[in-house]
Amino acid sequence: MRISITFYLFVVAMALLDAVLLRSPNLLGKIGLIIYKYHYLRTFPRALLTVSLVVGMSVIISELIRLMVRKEKLKRYTGKLLLTVLILLAAVLLVNTGMDFSSGAYSQTGLRFRIGACLLPAILMNVFVYYWITLPTIAPAPPENPAQP
Repeated sequence: MRISITFYLFVVAMALLDAVLLRSPNLLGKIGLIIYKYHYLRTFPRALLTVSLVVGMSVIISELIRLMVRKEKLKRYTGKLLLTVLILLAAVLLVNTGMDFSSGAYSQTGLRFRIGACLLPAILMNVFVYYWITLPTIAPAPPENPAQP
């Protein structure tokens, strides 16, 4: 299976966009970052590091599942099941984040910050769906020829 550089460039671009969005809350959002001690989102480099670590870990986990399926340490069905569970967890996180940021104090943090908060689980879901689709198939072993000694 060849590496799709386009997908990885897309993920990097989305992580950069997410860091920019998370770093730009309105005044109430900035006060909230201070009050709730979200120090990992206060500056662009910190937000980028946070987003990159989360997205990078999801890519590493997915690559490990792909590698285990390719090396036949894990059945393809089991790999698809693991990735399906990760997709569902990311979907639940997306719905939960969307609900949290549509009401209460989080709804006053500004549109950019809210979109950035919802974008991270969406990126994770895209990563897991990509690996689910591109999970390698195991070619069956050729039959043995009884005529050869």
